[in-house]
Amino acid sequence: MTQKELAEVVAKTWNTLDVKHIEPYLSDDYIYDSFWVLETMKGKENYIDYLKGKFDAIKKTGSKVDAGIVFQSKIDEYVVAIGQDGIRDAALQIWAKGGKITHMWMRPIDLVGLK
Repeated sequence: MTQKELAEVVAKTWNTLDVKHIEPYLSDDYIYDSFWVLETMKGKENYIDYLKGKFDAIKKTGSKVDAGIVFQSKIDEYVVAIGQDGIRDAALQIWAKGGKITHMWMRPIDLVGLK
């Protein structure tokens, strides 16, 4: 899968709040970082558990998630722009190898990542 196709899978995961879409595309040694969290999360299963909890919390609030892919020319990549209730203010930057997502970084949408 291309980086753009993987970004589309990630967007679908967030729009449906269902991890079944992303799970097959995460590498076993997957790494997740967030601009808002100090510690790096390691491992596919840890991330899936985290995401399930996050999605359950969002469902309880009744908040509407809106995710879509955006091309950021400064890094020459697609990212997944994510927001709730009409404001897309976060982005998931994706690194992949062999058709599997190896690393994602959640960051402010206007903060451009490094290669």
